[in-house]
Amino acid sequence: MFPRILTNLRLGFFAGILIAIGGAINLQCSSMGHPILGGVFFSFGLMCVCILGANLFTGKIGYVLANDRYYLFDVAIMAIGNVLGAMIVGYLCGVMFPDWTVSLPSKFIYGEGATWYNATLRALGAGVFVYLAVECFKRIENYPAKLIMVMLSIATMVILGCNHSIANVFYFAYAQIRVANFDALCAILSVIVAMLANGVGSILVYLLQHAIVIKPKNRA
Repeated sequence: MFPRILTNLRLGFFAGILIAIGGAINLQCSSMGHPILGGVFFSFGLMCVCILGANLFTGKIGYVLANDRYYLFDVAIMAIGNVLGAMIVGYLCGVMFPDWTVSLPSKFIYGEGATWYNATLRALGAGVFVYLAVECFKRIENYPAKLIMVMLSIATMVILGCNHSIANVFYFAYAQIRVANFDALCAILSVIVAMLANGVGSILVYLLQHAIVIKPKNRA
């Protein structure tokens, strides 16, 4: 059991770093006035996760109904690794890149003027898009087409302002270094809400897929 936990934690930590790198590219592009380009390049993180076999919470939680009872525990360990990896990169970027701009939540929200249900719905959307990206990567045989679908899914997620919980860990860690009025408790609660909503969004698409589509060839 311990080797399994260690493997999930290690691969989860790696995935958190990769997603945070994508978030860092997004912030750099957005700070230069190119938010759409930032959304496109954010997909680099998930591409690396899929290619290198890292364990990302939002890429795995949608398959919880297709696996045994221990899978949810595995995903929880992955999530811990994701958070640690994304936090470390966020803190490092906070020291290295002081000029990036980042929006902060005020109460369960991820931007000025948003409400908690708005943010939760956008987190549901992130779960949908990540599930679609991962599932397309598994099902499509042509390798360039795999990467294109991942890029399109994730770029759409970012451009629409969907809330990816692990990416938000990176953004909040960065903000904790750079922003004077940072509210750590609010950030923690926001991430928890986003994680739950990401999971619900992914599972809903999984259920819809298996209700109307032929079963996929591979499962997580």
